[in-house]
Amino acid sequence: MTWWQGQPAPPAPPPADDIDAARLVVPPISFPVPARLHPDANELEERTLAWLRDFGVIGSDAEEAYLRHSKLGRTYAWMIPEGETERVLTATRFCIWATVQDDRYTEELGLGGRTTALAAHLLACESIAENPHAPVSGRPIELAYRDLFARIEQIATPQQVLRIRKGMLHYSVGAAADAAYAAAGVVPPVAEYRRIRHLIAHLHHHFVLTEVAQGFEMPTALLLDHEVRDLTDLAVQIIGLTNDVLGCPRDVRRRHIANLPMVLAHHGGCSVQEGIDLTAAEVVRHTDDFVRLASLLRQRRVPVLGRYVRGLEEQIAGHLAWLHETGRYEIGL
Repeated sequence: MTWWQGQPAPPAPPPADDIDAARLVVPPISFPVPARLHPDANELEERTLAWLRDFGVIGSDAEEAYLRHSKLGRTYAWMIPEGETERVLTATRFCIWATVQDDRYTEELGLGGRTTALAAHLLACESIAENPHAPVSGRPIELAYRDLFARIEQIATPQQVLRIRKGMLHYSVGAAADAAYAAAGVVPPVAEYRRIRHLIAHLHHHFVLTEVAQGFEMPTALLLDHEVRDLTDLAVQIIGLTNDVLGCPRDVRRRHIANLPMVLAHHGGCSVQEGIDLTAAEVVRHTDDFVRLASLLRQRRVPVLGRYVRGLEEQIAGHLAWLHETGRYEIGL
């Protein structure tokens, strides 16, 4: 079985063998900021796919067809709707690289019990991020990662490079924890699942990529401000939990507990449908809190802070628009 056709069955079954995914009802999720599409969306998609082919990450016509069908090259055209095309292109390539890595390595190796192979891959990626200019040999996904970091160092500030590297370290910790639970056939406790989901969402450094693409930088003092931290965490929660809600029927079909509704059902005695409803309600609460806090931060009238808040809003709105455009969680079933 190859990665674009689906993932191998995980060791642990879902909490109930008779869940009918077709009967699950996914509530609508919205965000009160309209999404916009970058004017060079088609160019961004084509050049990103060409980049994947050049590095051998796309190895067959079937893989390319899958990526085209899922419109992965348009993710950041929605999430970063304005900015110099070359800079947005680097962000788009990073986003697609992360998605392919999730599909091909984090899930396939972790769920398949190949934890040492996953560990070797994560270690190779960390070595590349530390010094992308050192000679390296590796798999296509790793060589593409080296190219990404070399490009990022050319257009980002040193502090932004370090923040992106820190975000990838977060991801590696989450991926390793996720694989450990999968290998043991254990569903993580709710609190630990939430932390894993927070770490593997790739979002903290994707927010940095918005800064890089649009040519500004958040000062460290503002990033450490407790209200800015809270707003950033709310954005991570909104995007991550939206994926959990919309992806739940797919994961039920795959018999893979990889979303909060199923984890709640497994540990809390509720049904998966109740878990979906609880998680969707949480997204609504987070969205209300985000809107309120974003308004407060704008009242400070700090221009760079206003750009950061707008960037988070556009990431959330663009993510939803891309999900609606592609039907991401129906592809490949």
